[in-house]
Amino acid sequence: ITIGIVALIFPLILAIVNLFDAYRTAKNANSSEFESSRKKSKDAWLAVFLSGFIPGLGHIYLKQWLPATLFILTFIATFVGSGSGQIAISVLCLILRFIIGLLAVYFAYTSTPIRRYVPRLWSRILIAGFLGIVLVLNLIIAVVVRSFVAEARYIPAGSMLPTLAINDRVIINKLIYRFHPPERGDIVVFSPTETLKKERYKDAFIKRIIGIPGDRVDVKDGKVYVNDKVLSEKYLDEAPAYNWSTTELIPGGIIPKGNYLVFGDNRNNSYDSHYWGFVPREYIIGKATQRFWPIDRIGAISEK
Repeated sequence: ITIGIVALIFPLILAIVNLFDAYRTAKNANSSEFESSRKKSKDAWLAVFLSGFIPGLGHIYLKQWLPATLFILTFIATFVGSGSGQIAISVLCLILRFIIGLLAVYFAYTSTPIRRYVPRLWSRILIAGFLGIVLVLNLIIAVVVRSFVAEARYIPAGSMLPTLAINDRVIINKLIYRFHPPERGDIVVFSPTETLKKERYKDAFIKRIIGIPGDRVDVKDGKVYVNDKVLSEKYLDEAPAYNWSTTELIPGGIIPKGNYLVFGDNRNNSYDSHYWGFVPREYIIGKATQRFWPIDRIGAISEK
C-alpha cells in the first residue's frame, strides 16, 4: 500500500509542476505587445492553467457559467462511473476524463477575448494527434494493469458474508503473490478448478484461504481445526453446522504442495473446498485487498 501511495503521489506532483511550468513558459514566450494587451483582459493562459486542474474552472474564471457547469458535472460523472466495478466502464470513464480535460483546455483558450493566433488547421491537427495518443496509451495502460497488476471485481453472491456483501466492489492485487505465496486468511479470487469446469462453472470464485500446503483441516463441533489447533475466525457470523475433514479429499488429510483449501465466510451457505476440493496455486488470480464501493464500506478487507 505504501509503494502504491508513493507511486500515485509522484505523477501527481509531476503533473502539478508541469502545469505551473507550462504556464510560466507560455507567458515568457509572449511578445511584449501581446503581454500588455493580454493583461488588460482575461488571461488566456490562466484559463488554460485552471482548466488543467479541473475542467470547468477556466470557464468560471471567464464567467462563462453554462460551459463551466457542463464540464464540471461531466467530469464528476466520469469519476462516479469509475466506481461501477466493470472494467470496460472504468476504462471508458478514464478515456472520457482525458477527452473532457482536453476539450475544456481548448475551449477555455479559444473563449478568451485576447489570445495568440493559431491557425485552425494546426490546432485541429494537434488536438487530433494528442487525442489519438491519449486513447492508445490509456487502452494499453488499462490492459497491462488489468492483466498484471490489479483489477476491479464485484461480488455477485453472498458466500462471503458478512465480510463481503452482494454487489460490493473490490480491488484484486495480482502482483502480491509474485513476492510471497498465498497465506492462511487471505481472501483470494481464483479461476474454476478442473472439477468446477466439469460442472460448467466459468466465472471466477472468491473465498478465504483456510488451509495451506502441509496443513490438515478438520471441521467439527462448530469450529475449524488446523493441525489440531482451533482457528480463530472473528469474521464469522455463524459457526459451521457440519463436520468435515481434508481426509475426505486425500488419504492422511494433508494438503498437497501447491494446493490450497478455501472456505466462504458464510460458512453454511458457501459452495467451497469442502464440496469440490483444493485450489491449485496456478488457478489463483490474486488477493482481494480493498473495498472501494459502496462508499460507506470503503476500506481494507479484514483477514482476521
